[in-house]
Amino acid sequence: MDLLLIYPSLSKKESYEIEVTEKEGGFLPPLGLATLAAYLIEKGFSVGILDPQIGNISLEQISQYVKENNPKVIGLSTLTSTFEKAKEIGKKLKSDFPDKLMIIGGHHITIFPESAVKAHEIFDIFIYGEGELTAHELMEFFKAKNYDKNMILNSAEDLKKINGIMFKHANKILKTKPREFIQNLDILPMPARHLLPMEKYIPLPIEYKRLPTLQMMVSRGCPFNCTYCSTHGTFGYKIRFRSPEKVIEEIKHVIEKYGARQISFWDDVLTINKEWITKLCDLMIKEKLNIIWNCYAHPNTVTDEILKKMKQAGCFCIWYGIEAGDDSLLKIINKGTTVESIKKAVQLTKKNKIEVRGLFMVGLPGETPKLAQKTIDFAKELDVDYAQFSITTPHIGTKLYEDAEKYGTLKKDFSKYTQHEAIFVPFGYKSKEEVEAMSKKAYKEFYQRPSYILKHMLKVRNLDDIKRYLKAFRIAAKI
Repeated sequence: MDLLLIYPSLSKKESYEIEVTEKEGGFLPPLGLATLAAYLIEKGFSVGILDPQIGNISLEQISQYVKENNPKVIGLSTLTSTFEKAKEIGKKLKSDFPDKLMIIGGHHITIFPESAVKAHEIFDIFIYGEGELTAHELMEFFKAKNYDKNMILNSAEDLKKINGIMFKHANKILKTKPREFIQNLDILPMPARHLLPMEKYIPLPIEYKRLPTLQMMVSRGCPFNCTYCSTHGTFGYKIRFRSPEKVIEEIKHVIEKYGARQISFWDDVLTINKEWITKLCDLMIKEKLNIIWNCYAHPNTVTDEILKKMKQAGCFCIWYGIEAGDDSLLKIINKGTTVESIKKAVQLTKKNKIEVRGLFMVGLPGETPKLAQKTIDFAKELDVDYAQFSITTPHIGTKLYEDAEKYGTLKKDFSKYTQHEAIFVPFGYKSKEEVEAMSKKAYKEFYQRPSYILKHMLKVRNLDDIKRYLKAFRIAAKI
């Protein structure tokens, strides 16, 4: 094996603060690593992926896996919340296999390059930005040097020519020029799902209607400038789409190979380009794919015409980033929406018989418990089909992180950046416990309404619905 990619992930207990079993769901595939793997395989390298969250694999088991498969290079990808976990894995493997090259990349390395300084004793090379082209160039370089670690790390002048990396030389961390974004995403193959235990990846009950549900990402970048989002740090503001034809090709593939009955598009704003989404929907209708799908959208990007077309193409659900039920809070986070514009988008979506799922935030800058209650009441007024009340987390690389201490107190323990613990406490709250209690209050008020329970009982149509609701009730009982 030329390269082993490892995805350091939090346990379900760490992610959700409750125990969630594989059968109950919540396990999602590392699509970014699978895309990177597919690109390198296409270029002639042998690649493996290890996802320790599946089977709750220990550090010793990871080390044993490396021993048995003997990869020439070990690579990890990390988010901010998993950076400490990545360092744990890296430290263990560096101790057990000191002659192996260790590289790390991912969102956290891109938006917080200073982390390279803190982990330079563990990892040899850091990749920042989009990883596919950089990883390929690095692997070709490693191959040319016979994967000899000492020879590679003593070739600083050659490494400096590779854009998008950081590495240690003469007791300093050197950072090369940023690599340009991939403009034509069609050059990337579909993710190497065959390297993952796909049968183990089951979303939470509120995230699917049919199983198997397969996830896809067909764009990169986002033109909006919400203060809490760090997407731009990795993928930029200009949105880039794969061609609708390539998307259809991948949908057909996951139907044929994995029996997919639902597609979950993970893109930030699938509806931003009306011409693109219309063409995709037209192709879905023409191909008669017999599949349902869901996506994320910004309330300002939908129209009655687009929603009608999406419904015809099989869209059954849209997740909207609603965030708050007060215009002053929406303005602070630069959402670009108002309470009225959100209402209009939700009404249009319901009119076209598409489910609405709302993403709300608790503990926003400028928020007080009274304003948080407005958000809870707004969620109930909208009567969305499902609501998620995340605790505001000012991620590194965002305007919210930069300004956090203007609005409250911020705890900079990255292992706690899971959106389930109040690491940011607005001045309008007495304590982190008050913020966390407000999040739990939101869930209880929204989901324990008799009208809500009755509405969903009336939606039960088959055995699959019954199984899904039972899973949801089991999880809810643990909160």
